[in-house]
Amino acid sequence: MNNQEQLDRILNEVAPVMLPPADYPPATIVRDTPRDELEQRIRDNAKKAGIELTDAHWEVIHFLFDFYTHCTEDTPGSYLNQMAYWKYVDCDNDPDCVNPEDHADENDCPYGKLSAKEAINGYRVFRVLTQAFKDKGGKRHLYRLYPLGPIFTIHLLAQLPRLLNDVDPHYGTAF
Repeated sequence: MNNQEQLDRILNEVAPVMLPPADYPPATIVRDTPRDELEQRIRDNAKKAGIELTDAHWEVIHFLFDFYTHCTEDTPGSYLNQMAYWKYVDCDNDPDCVNPEDHADENDCPYGKLSAKEAINGYRVFRVLTQAFKDKGGKRHLYRLYPLGPIFTIHLLAQLPRLLNDVDPHYGTAF
């Protein structure tokens, strides 16, 4: 069975209607949905699609969910009023000021953080995945596990919104 036949079969089982990419990052859904529920959804959809998930598959899935939870913004930053803005910007001069970024642990996000705008772009998320799994073979390792593309497949199985360019052939995430 070639990749197109496999994709058609999976889509018929898991997602009969393909939705266009969302304009909001999946981090919102990943944060608001219990992890057990997401994992069960993936197991059920993988079973329907005939995909056997190994520990290596789950390692990528857990990494992606942790990245969404800790290292992506779910909404664009904004300030309630001018005073809140200046307090945030001028935090160094105010001893009572608490800047939430000061408490961010860089160990949680060794591959950097993505803004809400970047987090809906499949290319940005794919680059983080390839960097994270570089020691195991990077893109080659990810495509051995997910021949139709890691981001596309994981989002499909977890029923998360698609990312922009999640199957863009120019950077290697096409099926």
